[in-house]
Amino acid sequence: MITKGVGDIRGVRSLNTRPGPITESNGLLKLYQLSAEKANIMKKLEWVERQNDQAKRRLTEIAHGMHTMKRVVEEKAKKEPVLNSNSGFRGVSIKY
Repeated sequence: MITKGVGDIRGVRSLNTRPGPITESNGLLKLYQLSAEKANIMKKLEWVERQNDQAKRRLTEIAHGMHTMKRVVEEKAKKEPVLNSNSGFRGVSIKY
């Protein structure tokens, strides 16, 4: 096997240096390690789901705020009189 980087080098713990059957204590240790890893991954997944929900709520709030501001700007544009168009400035319409 050709190693490409430090991450590809196998550690001492990953080598099977002890041949023979798995003892009960080794099996229980492996079972504990796997259950601890599972618990950590489940916590991380819950955190990611909370972050996702929070981001979706914030996007909804932003969309609502943009809609409200668009209505306010349109109402103000209707109420204000049109300025002299010969002032030399060009108007630019910005749409979001």
